[in-house]
Amino acid sequence: MSPFDHEPPQWAIKFLKLYCKPRALEIIEGDAYELFYKRIETEGLKPARRKFSWDVLRFFRLRYIKGLEDINSLNNIAMLKNYFKISIRSLLRQKFYSAINISGLAIGLAACLLITMYIGHELSYDNFHQDVDRVYRVANGQAGAWTPARLGAQMKTDFPEVEAVARLNGPFDQTFKIGDQVFKEARGFSADSTINQIFDIQFIAGNPKTALNRPNSVVLTQSLADKLFGYQDALGQIIKADGQNIQVTGVVADPPKNTHFQYNFINSYPHEEWITIGNWTGNGFFTYAKLAKGASPEQIHEKMPAFIREHLAPMIIKYSGHDSFDAFLADGGKKTFSLIPMQKLHLHYPHIALGSSGSIDNVYIFSAVAFFILLIACINFMNLSTARSAMRSKEVGMRKVLGSLKGQLVGQFLVESITVCFLSSILALGIASLALEGFNQLANRNFNVEDIFNTATLLKLFGIMLLVGLLAGSYPAFVLSAFKPITALKGESQAAGKGSGFLRKGLVAFQFAISILLIVSTVVVYTQLNFIKNQDLGFNQEQVLLVKNINRLAENGTSFLNKIDRIPSVESRALSNQYLSGGVSDWGYQTVEDNPRNNSFINLFATADFLKTMDIELIEGRGFNKDLVSDTANILINEKTKKWLGGDVLGKVLSRGDGEDYTIIGVVKDFNHASLRRDIDPFIFRLMGEDGKTEGDWYAANYLSLKVTGDYQNTVEQVRQAWAETITDEPFEYVFLDESFNSLYAEEERFGQLFTASSGLAIVIACLGLFALAAFTLQRRYKEIAVRKVLGASVQSLTFMVIKSFTLLVLIGALIAIPVGYWLMKEWLASFAYQINLNNPLIWIVPILVVAAVAWLTVGYQSIRTATSNPVKALRSE
Repeated sequence: MSPFDHEPPQWAIKFLKLYCKPRALEIIEGDAYELFYKRIETEGLKPARRKFSWDVLRFFRLRYIKGLEDINSLNNIAMLKNYFKISIRSLLRQKFYSAINISGLAIGLAACLLITMYIGHELSYDNFHQDVDRVYRVANGQAGAWTPARLGAQMKTDFPEVEAVARLNGPFDQTFKIGDQVFKEARGFSADSTINQIFDIQFIAGNPKTALNRPNSVVLTQSLADKLFGYQDALGQIIKADGQNIQVTGVVADPPKNTHFQYNFINSYPHEEWITIGNWTGNGFFTYAKLAKGASPEQIHEKMPAFIREHLAPMIIKYSGHDSFDAFLADGGKKTFSLIPMQKLHLHYPHIALGSSGSIDNVYIFSAVAFFILLIACINFMNLSTARSAMRSKEVGMRKVLGSLKGQLVGQFLVESITVCFLSSILALGIASLALEGFNQLANRNFNVEDIFNTATLLKLFGIMLLVGLLAGSYPAFVLSAFKPITALKGESQAAGKGSGFLRKGLVAFQFAISILLIVSTVVVYTQLNFIKNQDLGFNQEQVLLVKNINRLAENGTSFLNKIDRIPSVESRALSNQYLSGGVSDWGYQTVEDNPRNNSFINLFATADFLKTMDIELIEGRGFNKDLVSDTANILINEKTKKWLGGDVLGKVLSRGDGEDYTIIGVVKDFNHASLRRDIDPFIFRLMGEDGKTEGDWYAANYLSLKVTGDYQNTVEQVRQAWAETITDEPFEYVFLDESFNSLYAEEERFGQLFTASSGLAIVIACLGLFALAAFTLQRRYKEIAVRKVLGASVQSLTFMVIKSFTLLVLIGALIAIPVGYWLMKEWLASFAYQINLNNPLIWIVPILVVAAVAWLTVGYQSIRTATSNPVKALRSE
C-alpha cells in the first residue's frame, strides 16, 4: 500500500484549520503532510500519525492564531520596553510637570491608602468570629442596650431556634492586689460560662468550657497575665480583687483590634439567685444569642409577642397599674425585644456596642473624601496631560507617518500614565508610613507599618494604581492619538482647541467645587462642635471635681467625708449613684390616676446638696432636706417631666408599682445631662442618705461631686491625701466634670480633625495642579503677554487678565458646591438636637474666599513672574 493511501488524524487537521491564519495554513499544512508521508516510509504509520499531531500542536502560537494578526510576542516585549523608555525620557524632559504630577498623585494615593485602611478596618469588625452570621445582640425594644437577667435563659428554653445565649456586664475598672502590689485595671467584664460559644476567645491556658462556671473565677488576657505575674504561669494563681479572693481559671489571647468586645479580664458571675436565675424587673445585662443553623431572627420576632405576654405581662401589670396586659397595650404601652446582627453593632449601633465608637456615616463620608482626593489628583493629571498635548503633536504626527496605529499610540500613553502612577505609588508608601503615627492619633486607631505593607493593602494599592492610571490616562491617550498627521506636523493641535480648553476649565471648576465643599463641611463641623461645647447646659460643670469608686471605702466612707469637709477650698459636696455625663440610667414610672400613664424617666439618687453643688436651679417647690427621713419618699422633677404630667405637679404622685409611690415636692430647671446630640430627657431626683444609702438600706453611693475654688491642683492633692489615709489598696481616681463632658464629643472632634486634614490634603493637591497648569498656560501665552507688554500693558493689568479667568472658575465651583454642601450638612446636623444656623452667610462666604485666595496666590505668582520677564526674549525666540 502506498503511503499516500493513508490520512493523518482528522482531529489534528480540523484543529489546525480552526486556529491557523489563512496565509500560514497552506504552508504549514503542506509541510506537515509532506513530513507525514516521509515518516510512514521510514518510521511506520503510528509514529507518523503521532508526530503529525505534535506538529499541529507545536504551531499553536500567537503569531499563527486567527484574529491576532498584529501580535508578535517578541515585538510586543520590545514595544513595551520602548514605551517605558519613552515614558522615562518624557518625564525627565519635563521635570517640573513630572514632579507636580508624581507628588500630587503620591499625596492623593497615600491619603487614599490610609483612609482605605481605616474603612477596611471599620468594615471588618467581628467578621473573624466563627458563625458570626448567626450571632445577635438582643436589644430591649428596637435598640435598647440593657435587658433583664432572665431573658437569655428563657429564650433558650422557649425558642428552639436559639442554640446558645450569654450575658455580659461591663466594661468596668477593677483593683487587683497581688502581695503588696496594687493594679488598677480597666476593660473588665462579667460573663456567663457560655461566653465562649458566642465569641471566638482563644484560650492559651485553662478549659474554655469550665473557666467561668464557678464563682470567684477570672480569665485574663495574655498581656494582663504577664503584667500581673511577670511572665510566669498565671493559671491557678489567687488575686485579691476588691477585697475578695478570686482564682485565675484561664489565660486567653488578647482580643483582635477589630472587635467591639474589647476586654482585659472576664469575671464569672456569682451563684446568686438574682443573677443566675434572675428576674424580669431590672435591665442590667447585655444579652447575646446564637441561632441554630437555618434559623432566622424573623422567626424569633414572630414569637416574641406571645413570649412577652407569657413571661413579662405579670410584671408589667404589677408595676404599670393596669388591670390587664391588654389594657396596657390599649393605653399605648409597648414591650418587645429584637435581634441585632453582631456584625452591625460597631457601625450601626455604637451606643450599645460596649464602648465601640464606630459610625457608618463616617465610613460613607471618608469613602467620599478618599474618592474626592483621588479624583482631584486624577484631574491634575488629565489637565496637565491635555495641556501638554500641543508640545507632543509633532511627535504623534511623525509616529503616525511612520506607520504607528492608533491602538499603539494609546498603549504608549497609557504606559506613560501607569508609569507615573507606579512611581507615585512607591512614594505614597513612604508618605503613608511617615504619616501613620499622626493618622493613628486622628483616627483613634492603632495601625502599624505592617498593616501598610501587608499583602491585602498592597493589592488594594496596586488596584488603585491601575485604576487611576487607566482612568487618568485614558482621555489624554485618546486625545493625543487622534491627531491628524498633517495638522500635527504643521505644529497645530486639535487638543489645544476649544473642546480641550472647555474640558480643562470644567475640570478645574470641579476641583474648586470639591475644595469649597470640603472647606464648608469642615467649617460646619467645627462651628457645631464649638456651639455645643459653649451651650448653656442648665448647670455649672466648671469647678466640679468628681471622685470615683466611693463605694470601695465601705465603712470608712464617713471618715473620708469628714476629712473632705475640712478642706477649705471645697464649697459643697454631694454623693450620687451616677454622675451627669456618665450615663444615667432610666427607670419606669406611672401616674396614679384612673387611667395611669407610663413613661421612662432618667433616675438619679443623690444627697440633698446635689443641686447646690451643681448649681441646678430650683424653680418651684422645695428641695430635699437631709434631716427629713421622710424625704426618701419624695422626688424632684425637671420641667420636661412637668410638661409631660401637665398642670400643677406639686403634690402629685408617681409610682413604681407595688406600693412604691413618690410625691413631687419640687421642680428644677431643665438641664442637659448627656451629649447635646439628644434632647433634654424627663428627669427624676431621688434622695440618698448622707451615709450613701437609699431606702431599703441599699448602699448606692458610687461618686462624690465636689464644688471647689482656688488652686485646683492643690485641692486635688489634698483630696488624694485624704483618700490615701482612708484606704490603702484602692487607687485614687478622679475627673473634672467639664473634662468628662468634653469627652462626650471626642468622636466628633476626631471626625473634625480627620476631615480637616483630608480637606487640607485635597486643597494642597489642587494647588499643585493649579500651579503647574497656570505655569504651562502662561508659558503658551508667553508671546501674547510680551506683545501686550510692549504695547503698553501694565503688570497689574496682565496679572488681572489671567486671574480673572480663574476667578470665574471659582464662582462656577461655588455654584456647584453650595447646594450640595447645604444638603449634606443638613443631613449631618440632623443627628444633633441642638444645631447651628446653616443660613449664616459666613459659613458659605468664608470657604469661597479661602479657595479664591488660594487660586489668586497660586496663579498670581506665576502671572507676575511671567509679566515681569523681559519681553525681548519671548519675541525673538522663533
